[in-house]
Amino acid sequence: MNKFCFIDSSGIIKQDRFFGTGLLIVKNVGDMGDKLSKNSQPAKQRVQQSKNEKIENLLSQGKKDEVIQILRNSTKFEMKFDTVRPSTQMYYERMIDVFLSDKDNRFSAMIIDKHKTGFNEKEIEDTWETYTKYAAVLIVKEMKNLPDDSLCIVVDEISRPRNKPLSLEDTLLSKVRTEILKDSTLNFDSIFGAFSIESHSNFLMQLSDLLLGAVMYDYKKRFDMVSPAMEKKKEILVKKLRDIFRVKTLAQDFTENTHAHFHVFERV
Repeated sequence: MNKFCFIDSSGIIKQDRFFGTGLLIVKNVGDMGDKLSKNSQPAKQRVQQSKNEKIENLLSQGKKDEVIQILRNSTKFEMKFDTVRPSTQMYYERMIDVFLSDKDNRFSAMIIDKHKTGFNEKEIEDTWETYTKYAAVLIVKEMKNLPDDSLCIVVDEISRPRNKPLSLEDTLLSKVRTEILKDSTLNFDSIFGAFSIESHSNFLMQLSDLLLGAVMYDYKKRFDMVSPAMEKKKEILVKKLRDIFRVKTLAQDFTENTHAHFHVFERV
């Protein structure tokens, strides 16, 4: 069975305590994408309406410079964890519902805690190499759970440093091959493709970001790293996942298979 793997990351690897890699695996790509697209349309309209109202209010006060600043800072609409707000929360909750509606869907989050005993700081000296290595480790871990499936890797695009000869896709595939060579039961031919995309162009990549963001939020909350402002914006959404999976926190090693496969673990 052919499946598509959408891989995303969260955190700045050299600065933040926590760095996460998330992998969303989907069989019914068209159906999932269609449902997420339809869900995003009213959310986008609400955000645009709010923006227009703010601009109109500023113009009525003669604050043209502030309007110009808003227009200059405009970015393409995305439904990611960073953009969760109370005014559009229901649409993000529906994204979770879409994920849970198909038992063939899988999501895994691998969390790196740099404060953990034994963590080697030298491991993250090269951000490009570290990012692709962590992604490869997670992909191969899931390959072991899906021995009869073929996978296409879809990775969130990041800029390639000038001193790196290979593309993001080829770098990732090279590291996947290296990981596979450690296990004689795996076959590199199970990977039937790899390509990178910009997250704003794909709703499944945004879903991967949302699920990983929820896990990362709980890791930060566990260590009092969540501000009141962030908690106000994100807590209800994350609580939805906790309640569904019947856990007090997503910041722990656990696996849930009741609705769809959801797995969280810390890399040691």
